[in-house]
Amino acid sequence: MSLTFIIAVYNEEISLPGLVDAFEALWKKTGANVLFVNDGSTDGTLIALETLSQKFPRIGYIDLSRNFGKEQALAAGMSIVPPGHDVIVMDGDGQHTPQATQSLIAAIKADPAADIAFGIRAGRNYQSGFEKLFSKAFYKFTNMLLKRPLDDRLGDFFYARAGIVDTLKSFGDSKIFWKGVYNYIGYSRLEVPVDIAPRRAGKTKYPVFKRLSLAVDGIVWLSKAPLHIISILGVLISFLSFAFGFYIIAKWLLTGVAVPGFYTIIVLQAFGVGIVMLSLGVMALYLEVIFENTSKKPSFILTPRQNLPEWDGGSS
Repeated sequence: MSLTFIIAVYNEEISLPGLVDAFEALWKKTGANVLFVNDGSTDGTLIALETLSQKFPRIGYIDLSRNFGKEQALAAGMSIVPPGHDVIVMDGDGQHTPQATQSLIAAIKADPAADIAFGIRAGRNYQSGFEKLFSKAFYKFTNMLLKRPLDDRLGDFFYARAGIVDTLKSFGDSKIFWKGVYNYIGYSRLEVPVDIAPRRAGKTKYPVFKRLSLAVDGIVWLSKAPLHIISILGVLISFLSFAFGFYIIAKWLLTGVAVPGFYTIIVLQAFGVGIVMLSLGVMALYLEVIFENTSKKPSFILTPRQNLPEWDGGSS
């Protein structure tokens, strides 16, 4: 069976030489092909990939017309890999090491029944305090809405057999959340504890705003619970409104004293408008996903600047 590494990169010009030096022996040993996906980098990443592909025939690359995001970049890479290839997905910033990758390969070879092996983070020493807090809060909140909880140790680092790659290719969503896909597809999976190294160079390409945006996309992609919650809120508010109206009428009939209505009206209107705006906002998120996935826009666009690996494979 042939093996292909898929590595999405964005502004990783500084990291690429060290990454190739670190993995060259492993790629040669496994006879693997390597497909880099340049996700619209604005530095010299594309030029560096062109140089590497000329030097190493097994290294190839494709180029996206702009920065579509890591989720779409991975989809682009999977769409290029020929049928029958096992795939290893990893980051291009050096955090996924050759030692961790060898652990994945050894685990999948040792268990012929396993379809996919995930590198599970043994610790989070590579993350800042804020990143740890954000990740913990996101997964705790998201898992409250899901029937099948997400594993917060799981990332985009895995070995998938060829049959699973075909399944992953079948997801044509423009708005896609790969961690949710991994959770959704099932199959026989292994969880291999690995150490995640600090970035080889440069800064993270996921600032707070991007993390929040991805978190919202993930919740909407994975769960219909927000829609159910606002429906329940609507029923609850309607019930409370009727109960309050009954209370006003009953008090007037029993005591003859009318409840002052000015402040009551203001509070109820403000509360009602807030709930309506919240409901419209949640529905707008779902409409956005429907629009993105039913429109004819491609989820990524390739430029002519590409040089594919030789694809002659080797035994994995």
